[in-house]
Amino acid sequence: MLEFGFKEIVGHNGPIYSIDADDSFLYSASSDKFVTRWLKENGEQDAFAVRCEDTPFAIKLFSNQSKLAVGLSTGQLHIIDLLSKRETHHFTQHKTGIFALHESIENGLLLVGDADGMLSIWETDSMKLVIVLPLSCGKIRSIKKMNAQTIVIAGGNGDVIHMELEFMNELERFYAHEGGTTALCVDETRQQLISGGKDGYLRWWDAKSFRLLKALPAHKGNIYELAFFSDDQFISVSRDKTVKFWDAVQHKVLHKIEGEFLSKRQSINALWCTQNGQFAFAGDDKKIHFYANHEQL
Repeated sequence: MLEFGFKEIVGHNGPIYSIDADDSFLYSASSDKFVTRWLKENGEQDAFAVRCEDTPFAIKLFSNQSKLAVGLSTGQLHIIDLLSKRETHHFTQHKTGIFALHESIENGLLLVGDADGMLSIWETDSMKLVIVLPLSCGKIRSIKKMNAQTIVIAGGNGDVIHMELEFMNELERFYAHEGGTTALCVDETRQQLISGGKDGYLRWWDAKSFRLLKALPAHKGNIYELAFFSDDQFISVSRDKTVKFWDAVQHKVLHKIEGEFLSKRQSINALWCTQNGQFAFAGDDKKIHFYANHEQL
C-alpha cells in the first residue's frame, strides 16, 4: 500500500463528520458548522464554503456531482448548486439529525436517513419529495446501492433492511449487529454484503440469500465507514482511532494506520474512496488525510 502519496489537509476548527469528493475537490463537513472545499492537487482551501446554522452531519455530491446535499444535526436539508455556488433548496422534512445520504443514479433519486429511522426520498432533478417512510430501525447510519434497483440500509437497532426503489417496498430485514449496524458496503465481485457495527465486528453476507458467511472482530469500537478502493481490497475506519485495509478474498488485515501515522489518536468518522487509487479519511483530529497514487498528486 502504501505506495501512495499523502497530504494532510488542515483548516477545520472542530471534528469532521463527513467527506466526499469529485475529480478536483474534496468536500468536508465539520462541527465548526462549515462545509469546506479543498483542492486535491495542493490541499489548499478553495474559494467555496457553506456556513451552516447547525452542525452538518452528512454531505453528498449528486446529479453528476453538480449539486451538494448537506444534512444537519437538526434535520434540515440544504441543496447547493455547485456551478452557481448558491443554495437552491432548503427542506425541513426531517426533525432529527441526518446521518445518511445516498444517490440512486439509475432511479434519479436522493435518499435521506435520520436519527429516528425516517427515510425520505427525493427526485434529484426537481427535488420533489416522493415519499417518507418510517422504517422503525433506529438511527439510519448508512444507505448503499445493492444493485440497480435495490438498496440496503443500516439501522441503529442492529437491523439491515433490503429495499426496492420502484415501489419502495421492503424486501428483507435481518439482525446483523448488537448495539447497532453502522456501516455497509457491497462486494460486487464476490456478490457479498459486508456490514460493520457498534460491536466492532465485520460480517459477510450472501448478497442473494443474506445468509451469514463469516463474522470476525475487526475493531475495538464502532465501525463508522466501509468502502472498496480496489476490486479485492476495502477499508474500514473506526472510533477506535484506526484505519484498516482488508483483503476481501481472505478476510484479513493487510495494513493498519494508527498511532504515529496520525497526528492524534482520535476517532475516525468519515471515509471516501474511489477505485482509481485515491482515498481519504477524517475525524476528530480536525484533519483530512488524503492519499493518491504519486502521479495523481
